[in-house]
Amino acid sequence: MAAAREADAKMGEDRIDPASLKALRSLVDSLNQDPSIIHAQELAFFKDFLERSGARIPHRAKRPEAWAAPEEAAPEAQRSPEPQRKEEEAKMPEEREEEEDEPEEPEEPEEPEEEDPERLPQDPEPYPELGPPGERELNDAEFDQQASLKQAAVEALEDGNLEEAVQKYTEAIKIGNATAMMYAKRAELLLKLKRPNACIADCTAAIGVNPDSGKAYRLRGRARRKLGHWEEAHADLCTGQKLDFDDDTVEVEKFVAERWKNIHERQTCRRLREEERARKKREAEMKRRVEAREAAKKAYEDAKQQESQSHSADFNPRDVMNDPELMAAFKNPRVQQAIAEVVNDPGKLSKYQDDAEVMKVLAKMSKLSGGGGGVDGFGMGGMGGFGGFGGMGGSAGVGGMGGGSCGGPSSTPGPKVEEVPDELG
Repeated sequence: MAAAREADAKMGEDRIDPASLKALRSLVDSLNQDPSIIHAQELAFFKDFLERSGARIPHRAKRPEAWAAPEEAAPEAQRSPEPQRKEEEAKMPEEREEEEDEPEEPEEPEEPEEEDPERLPQDPEPYPELGPPGERELNDAEFDQQASLKQAAVEALEDGNLEEAVQKYTEAIKIGNATAMMYAKRAELLLKLKRPNACIADCTAAIGVNPDSGKAYRLRGRARRKLGHWEEAHADLCTGQKLDFDDDTVEVEKFVAERWKNIHERQTCRRLREEERARKKREAEMKRRVEAREAAKKAYEDAKQQESQSHSADFNPRDVMNDPELMAAFKNPRVQQAIAEVVNDPGKLSKYQDDAEVMKVLAKMSKLSGGGGGVDGFGMGGMGGFGGFGGMGGSAGVGGMGGGSCGGPSSTPGPKVEEVPDELG
């Protein structure tokens, strides 16, 4: 393997002009000492080649501020434009691309939320207990006890003792079969005690018992309004008013609706900006992919063209003349006609797919011309200058088969008349 690599390296050196090879080695030595010079404008072509080959290009190192201090302190007249010019030339392609992109619209600053004197802090758990799940029939004693506790809660509320009223409602609820109204009344007391989360829990329990409880929806909307949850508060208040309209809720519903409208408009604007930014990002990515595909396609076509030209330059018509089998076949008018047709129109190759003699000649000519790969697709690239075989059985002879494709321009002149063997005269 080592011998093969040395042989390949030697062949590569033979193909490169010694002066060019020396200059390339000098450039590589310079890059090893200072990799940042790869970003120089005059080396842009070499950098593009390295990136297409999969190489990782180091980022351009920024100059420390301490380096710039003496220069900034120097008089304006003594400053040399050379450092500034080098910095401009060393600007990375990524930075240039960012400059070419359209500037993004600046983010609109978030409007500060208006002060709300009625805002309440979050109240932590535990919340008052809920009743046992499911329904069961209460006996007379339990029914009387529950009624007595509810009456005691009403009396405590009349005396202004909210805590005791909540306790009495809790005891009544724990007996079982608590109604949506019992939960709603306790929720109302909890909101007065500035416990909005506990109020929300009771209202949710009441809606679970009776989904059409307008009072429970209105109370939960008020509690959410106290917490600043404007969207949820707006939804609950609207639902409560639809189920059971209440005049005392109209003002708070208008206030919440206005707050939610302003918030919704800001959210919509933010969403539209994000969608537009995402759309531009997708379009830029698609553009980069298209450009990358075009660049890869161009590089492939250039490589194929160079390979074709190399094959054409390597072709020697004497190789054909020195092949007795080919020279014998060229005396056959049928073979001459077939080759002439295929050269002028490669699509006619299928006409001779079953002709072993013609296909054998074409395959051999393709191999000698450097096309290789057999005659499928007629890979006779690089047969330049095989012309001038006049008088071959009266045929017009095979014209110059151009490099890379049949019928192309000849890069190697055909043999002179005196070079043609006597037997072909």
